[in-house]
Amino acid sequence: MKAKSLLLFFVLCCPLFFPGLSFSQPSTKSPLNQFLTYINLNNDSLALEKLYIQTDKPSYLSGDTLWFKGYLLQASLQNYSVKSGILYLELVNDSNRLLQRIMVPVYKGMTTGYIPIDSDRPEGIYTLRAYTSWMRNFGESYVFEKQFYLSANYSSVWLINYRTSAEHQRKINVELYIKQFDQFPVGLREIRFSVTSEKKTFLNTRTETLADGKLHLDFELPEKTSAKNLSLNIEDLRKSQEKRKISVPLILNRPEKMDLQFLPEGGKLVSGLPAKVAFKALNEQGYGMAVAGKVYNNQQQEVAVFNAQHAGMGTFDFVPQDIGPYTARIKLPDGSFKDYPLPEVSQTGITLQVVNPFNTDSCIVKVRSSPGIAMTSRHYYLIAMTGNIVCWGAMVDLKKEVCNYKVDKRIFPTGIVRFLLTDENHKTWNERRIYNDLGDQLNIQYHMNKASFMPRDSVALDILVTDKEGKPVSGTFSLAVTDDAQVKTDSTATSILTYLLLTSDLKGHIEQPGYYQNAVGQADKWQHLDHLLLSQGWAGYDWSEAIKPVKVFSYPSEEEFLIKGKVTNMFNKPVAKSEIVLISKKPALILDTITNSKGIFTFKGIFPIDTASFFISAKNKRGKSFNVGIEVEEFKPPVFTSATKRDLPWFVNIDTSTYLAVNKQVNLKKEQLRKTGGNMLKEVVIKTKRIIKDSKNLNGPGQADLIIDEEQLEKEGKTSLGDLLNKNLKGFGIRNTKTGLPYYGVYRSFVHLVVDGINTDFFITDLTSRYQYLKDIFDYFDAEEITGIEVMMSGKYLTSYAIRFLDPMEHHWDHVFIEVTTRGGKGPFLKKSVGTYVYRPMAFTLPKAFYSPKYAPNSQADQTDIRSTVFWAPNIITDEHGKAKVSFFAADNPGTYTFIIEGTDLQGHLGTQRKKIVIGQ
Repeated sequence: MKAKSLLLFFVLCCPLFFPGLSFSQPSTKSPLNQFLTYINLNNDSLALEKLYIQTDKPSYLSGDTLWFKGYLLQASLQNYSVKSGILYLELVNDSNRLLQRIMVPVYKGMTTGYIPIDSDRPEGIYTLRAYTSWMRNFGESYVFEKQFYLSANYSSVWLINYRTSAEHQRKINVELYIKQFDQFPVGLREIRFSVTSEKKTFLNTRTETLADGKLHLDFELPEKTSAKNLSLNIEDLRKSQEKRKISVPLILNRPEKMDLQFLPEGGKLVSGLPAKVAFKALNEQGYGMAVAGKVYNNQQQEVAVFNAQHAGMGTFDFVPQDIGPYTARIKLPDGSFKDYPLPEVSQTGITLQVVNPFNTDSCIVKVRSSPGIAMTSRHYYLIAMTGNIVCWGAMVDLKKEVCNYKVDKRIFPTGIVRFLLTDENHKTWNERRIYNDLGDQLNIQYHMNKASFMPRDSVALDILVTDKEGKPVSGTFSLAVTDDAQVKTDSTATSILTYLLLTSDLKGHIEQPGYYQNAVGQADKWQHLDHLLLSQGWAGYDWSEAIKPVKVFSYPSEEEFLIKGKVTNMFNKPVAKSEIVLISKKPALILDTITNSKGIFTFKGIFPIDTASFFISAKNKRGKSFNVGIEVEEFKPPVFTSATKRDLPWFVNIDTSTYLAVNKQVNLKKEQLRKTGGNMLKEVVIKTKRIIKDSKNLNGPGQADLIIDEEQLEKEGKTSLGDLLNKNLKGFGIRNTKTGLPYYGVYRSFVHLVVDGINTDFFITDLTSRYQYLKDIFDYFDAEEITGIEVMMSGKYLTSYAIRFLDPMEHHWDHVFIEVTTRGGKGPFLKKSVGTYVYRPMAFTLPKAFYSPKYAPNSQADQTDIRSTVFWAPNIITDEHGKAKVSFFAADNPGTYTFIIEGTDLQGHLGTQRKKIVIGQ
């Protein structure tokens, strides 16, 4: 906060206009300074956050543990956030289905933890998502997401190579070559192939591969159908073994379907004003592709030539005229041409250009306007922002042909700077982003205890962190060490630097973000970085929000864990001064408090662990429970949009280096099993029949086809009875009769609901909708009110219910009975307990130590230790001398290790470093 105040003081007190400009410094009471002060004071209250998660490796195997460290920082100046003390992390699959959610505490912006990945998780692309409650107020752009590939059994996969081509754009040819992992062809195999896109199927055929594992497929793709979500589905039809089903993205990348976008600098093309136009070419997979072409006016006169320089991006300059549309023309590989329209040219307007030269301390800003704009009496402001803080501003006199400003970049912190041209009505006319690099990243150095290492050697690292002036830096860092033979790390992947300073403020997918990390030292990369900002730059937060009246945010900041609720009477009015008692066994607590004038109560200082459960009751002045309702603020799970990036799995169109790395890992595992005998004693699990206490089951407690007991229900919180059945009872849902009337069924069997031994059918009259009556019950009861659910579907368990409740003429197999046991035990028509509430919050997941074995000197490697993550240290703290020490033992596999260390000094400076060491034989 101190750094921010100093920056704001600098903005308001330093000269806003630099030498050589024709403007005088405005007074502190000028409209400009009042405008800037107002924006910054309002933006300061928002306390926007950014989050970065470092994981121990970029990909995982089923059964692995994902280790992480979170860096929660203030968005503009990168010091630690004081707004949030709780962080949520989620693991979702490629269908955006939530698989796991954990909650971890945050202290001074730092948190560490782990997510165990179930051994039965299917292979595929997964997303790690992380956020705070406060972040949810500002949209999904602030949510951290990281995709990774989860592999299962490497050696059992098929290696699939395919090549696509198109005839007349619509007929798609696919050449397939399928091999087993040992390179043996999957030949003479009967396989079903299908090509689908969401709910549409374009090919569904049953055929046999050739002896060499090759096959040719072709299908028609409708002209207006997008190829972004095409999937190739392969099903092995052998009867002798378990069926294999594979679904992979089908990437076409037809040149004629290239997406070519043109984006004028500042946002507009204005007739008669010089323009710089950025462009970006994307293939059907969404990646940049090389492109070259020419720009023509409506008279087919060439006005510009363009050629992509990096990742399909580049720029060209020309002076547009209001004489009709401009068209870009490219030549396709088959010799034909395709035209793309440029944005429309405005007759009047304003342009904004920023020249950000390589290796300089200043940038040049140019504002031009058409004559009609200059005649207006509006005041115009040019401002520059970092994050949501205005760092620089100037009045703009549009009566001049060109307004030039030389801006000292040293007044901005490292990161993206946004230049905006706005007027007194807060209308934004133009916007441009540039990257500013002060070279103030942390310098992280490693020093090893010796020059070379052998398997099982002790590896000691002396870490030294300094600033750009060589002074020692105290900070917090995390270190991951991985075995290159098993983990493929990418030097162009994102890092704490590229994410927090660059890509988190950009829209769309950024290819190889690590490529831009050291752009300040290379002129060509600096230019490519500017092209990226011209074509994909944006800000998740709209600066004009600061001008609007203060609003109430939907999601509060969570500085600590709270239990907060409200007490109301039978007329739904708040009850003041009601005594609230909270009791918990784990952790052992008995707390009390009093509701305020609005009936609200709050409990602080609680740290929920394991399966925490809190019993809350309201009492009157005499210390007795009374007829009131208690509402507790429960966690409301967010619903995020699905990640749209679809990458090919590692086994599709695999390159030699990737295959060798995977094969090495397979061989290591085989050798480990050979050395250990391959016989792991399997734990014998004796399963006892689940018994529902106080159940009125006609067959006796525990006698049912499906049983959901109290232990399972405790994990479901406030999940409704209907949702519980949807989740656990296969085939359960809403069906329709032949006349179109809805009913609840399991597949096509009618559902009968029995609550505490009372059949709900008895209360359904001719005037009552059976569907609506059951729906009300399914929505009313939740997991906290239920101690058990038993489902009777088979004849073994159904007969006793059919005899008791069905007409003798009914077919028993057309019905399913669901017996529900509630805590109240008095049937479906009684209200829930009043004056009490059972609160089962999400528990904190606490960090645990990464297991790193220790070996005696001269210990012999025997291939029983083949860790892929060799070492993970999330809490490295450098002292006042900038120093820290860590040590670990190498594993058994010789080769190279990659070290990745990242961190911050919590004062706005970030650092990352990579290093490799060799483990000899």
